[in-house]
Amino acid sequence: MKGRYGKALLLLVGIASLLGGGAILFHELSGPASPGAVQADERLNVNSSSLQPTDLPGFFPADSAQLYSFRYDDKDAFSLAVVQYRNASGARSSAVLFPKESQDGVISSSQTGLRNEIWQSASEAILKHAPEEALFLSWWDDGQRIQYLSGREAWLQKPGEETFSSSVWGAFRSDLIEASNKDRDRLEHMARWLTMDADKALSEIVAYFGKSRPIYLLVNNDVLLRLSEIKAYGGSDLGLKNKNIPAGTNLHGDIAQVKRWAHETGEGNYLAHKEGRYYRTWVTETEGDSKNTLLVRLLPFIDSLKKLPEGVDLVYQSGWGGYLSVYKVER
Repeated sequence: MKGRYGKALLLLVGIASLLGGGAILFHELSGPASPGAVQADERLNVNSSSLQPTDLPGFFPADSAQLYSFRYDDKDAFSLAVVQYRNASGARSSAVLFPKESQDGVISSSQTGLRNEIWQSASEAILKHAPEEALFLSWWDDGQRIQYLSGREAWLQKPGEETFSSSVWGAFRSDLIEASNKDRDRLEHMARWLTMDADKALSEIVAYFGKSRPIYLLVNNDVLLRLSEIKAYGGSDLGLKNKNIPAGTNLHGDIAQVKRWAHETGEGNYLAHKEGRYYRTWVTETEGDSKNTLLVRLLPFIDSLKKLPEGVDLVYQSGWGGYLSVYKVER
């Protein structure tokens, strides 16, 4: 178990390392999310190939696995993998995973390998801290990883039509199990909860699920890449501003530059990832109340680090500036 207020540099300066994927991944996942508005970029190309299911081990045995390698301007950008498996009830399931780095060059995934490591560690922590009857709430792709890697049940795992407006998700649509009407309701509920006032959201979650089983929330910084998708499912517009701020050779100078932009643009409540030679920075606006929403309160924004929302306990937090966090909902 890791404390929310540990020694990570983020707690001092608000700067975390982005764990691969880079600017291209941000660009592709944060595009339009309306049915029919498919994002297309001729500079982005994708190749697919079969993987040995044993290359992507999980709690359940995989029946098949497919690797998708994305190239941008004819250069390797990032890789994602999809496994097909049967869950605990025997139902066909799929999961989008971050492939590990390969020593033999078969998997070109240097920009996703760190995410693979973090999710492996997180799944071990989930197995350790969450009982078998636990139910996890997260965005749909995180839900897939939770269930496949840890065996714990994830409430939301299936994407709807709005998701496939992104050229990334559209590339392997045929490998994913799409949302039914019931799953669609879950997408809409989760989109609302993530983007509404934290206290109200937690109150609704407790009322919705009751006390029959332990409820956990999992969030990571990548959810910020999905705000347009979440909005398309009925979530509120958080109005977060973001910017790439060049990184220099002086850390203290970089920190000052990030903080200056955050105060000039919003109210100074920011979260920043270091992406190679620049920082991808998000800040809450001065107008509105996005700083009090559930998603912002659970992510490592500067003001969010000062106090957790009432009604949740931090169970696990990854390294790299608290990139991934697991909370238990108290009732």
